[in-house]
Amino acid sequence: MHVVVVNRITLTVPVEEVVADIDRVMPSIFAGLEGFVGQTLVKTGPQELTVIGRWASPEAAAAGAAVVGPGPFHTWVAPRMTGQDRAFGEVVSDIGWGS
Repeated sequence: MHVVVVNRITLTVPVEEVVADIDRVMPSIFAGLEGFVGQTLVKTGPQELTVIGRWASPEAAAAGAAVVGPGPFHTWVAPRMTGQDRAFGEVVSDIGWGS
């Protein structure tokens, strides 16, 4: 079973500015997080980013959030955002992405 955390983030700057920082700092951080499966960033507007994080379990997602939230998210994303919506759930069907 995998779980997915989806964050729709509204930004004060162009998406590309935030993605450049995420691509620069996050791979090494995610590499050290047990249960991290993958992350997809989707530009859903000029200043709107949807982040889809995939984790091996709810516990792995919570442990990852405890590292990412107060660290890189707080440093690189939060200062440039105006809003955030979050959804979390278990993957119940997975066509083409692999489980």
